[in-house]
Amino acid sequence: MSKISKNSVKSQPTKKKENIEEKFAYRSVILSAIFGGLFLAISILLNGEIITLFLDDNPFLLALDIIIKVLVILIFNILIMVSLGNYKELTGKPVDFKIIGLLFFFSLIQAFRNSLVFSFTLVGLLAIVLYLYLVQEN
Repeated sequence: MSKISKNSVKSQPTKKKENIEEKFAYRSVILSAIFGGLFLAISILLNGEIITLFLDDNPFLLALDIIIKVLVILIFNILIMVSLGNYKELTGKPVDFKIIGLLFFFSLIQAFRNSLVFSFTLVGLLAIVLYLYLVQEN
């Protein structure tokens, strides 16, 4: 008869696996927050008109400029939402509607200088929040 019980042997690999998954989840929180911050910095540079991409008055280039600005804001929103969601999942708490609203408002503030960027960002953010609401399990 062995001195080590079978239950303790089975629980050790499970704990190691859970520990590895938890480390990966925290790493995911940090990486998505870092990339979200990077996209926030890019958004501030572009939407604050500190850096301009195109100097021509060509309608195609203006449309491309608006699309790039909107996409940067939406990618920022998605990355921060993923980071917050993963963190809340690790702590065992649900994401509050207040946090989602605050992030929504913060994303809209980035686009207040241009009405077209603001309107397209608003539509995109509403689509993202609606999608996450419909996909989320109750």
